[in-house]
Amino acid sequence: MNHFWPAQYAELDFELPESLIATEPVEPADGARLMVVSRQTGGITHDIFANLGNHLSTGDSIYYNATRVEARRVRLKRADGDAQFECVFLKTSPNAMSADLKGQQTWQVLMRNVRRLKEGAELIAVADPAYRFRLSRRDEKLLLTTQRQLGAEDFARVGEMPLPPYMHRAANDRDATTYQNFFERQMAERDKIQGSAAAPTAALHFTPALYAKLRAQRVNFLPLCLDIGYGTFAPLTEKNFTSGKLHAEHYYIPPDTAEAFTSPSEKRKVVLGTTALRALISFEWSRAAEGETELFVRGDERLNGVDALITNFHLPRSSLLLLVAAFCGKELLARAYREALAQKYRFYSYGDAMLIL
Repeated sequence: MNHFWPAQYAELDFELPESLIATEPVEPADGARLMVVSRQTGGITHDIFANLGNHLSTGDSIYYNATRVEARRVRLKRADGDAQFECVFLKTSPNAMSADLKGQQTWQVLMRNVRRLKEGAELIAVADPAYRFRLSRRDEKLLLTTQRQLGAEDFARVGEMPLPPYMHRAANDRDATTYQNFFERQMAERDKIQGSAAAPTAALHFTPALYAKLRAQRVNFLPLCLDIGYGTFAPLTEKNFTSGKLHAEHYYIPPDTAEAFTSPSEKRKVVLGTTALRALISFEWSRAAEGETELFVRGDERLNGVDALITNFHLPRSSLLLLVAAFCGKELLARAYREALAQKYRFYSYGDAMLIL
């Protein structure tokens, strides 16, 4: 057990058999299993995601993350050699020293074997050597500066979908569709979407047929955006618990979504995924509709304003697990996870789902 994990949350730590880590999606996507957990009764029942509408009512609202997953895992190599490095582009770094230089763009990145590279090392993309980068370090962050403004089309040219490291495989052509957010860019203010290095995985279970069925049931869909960084997979550290902060992510809550979320309603407010939940809590606590959130919710804090949460099964010792615990209750969530293990639910991004009511 990670010694940074506080003793009072020990029951939320667990050993997961490798066989229960989903490395491929189910077909169709809404054929995934759905565990339904009642906070009121403590009951746990089992269904499939295609039947989500059976657990919702007319007038309920689903708040979803409209971010787009970009192909930000890029293989680089030294401009003067053959050694290759796997790199994940997280987000642009406006405060980097080179950001003020015309035409340049600096990205915060994650890279393996970076100790082999010196400050100022020149790197090129393996898929297209026209993409060149200069390495630098600042405030314990790894930065790559390029002479061009990188967008989704550039990453599609030189990168691949950033599958989580626990899948232990490279992305294939199928992942370009199955690991993409069903609700990608479904937001009027598309310029607010900066792009993600990971998927809002609860949304991966949606299909056009299920979406149409829920709309016909007059379930409302309300967009927001939180651009997901790779830090979502990082284990918690003592520093997180001491500072009360996590990795920063950009979020934006459109006016109509903000008004609906803050207005009293007899109908349920259902949040699709922990990333949407993090954005909404950041908005509720700060009253800022846009910004960088470092929100860290401990498992013993209570969350208000949300009636239901749809989420996947998360990594042990993760911030997302504590976030779900704050909503569900630590003891009930621990029991639900024990049930999931006993019933052999599939875990993580391509795994099954949970609806907490």
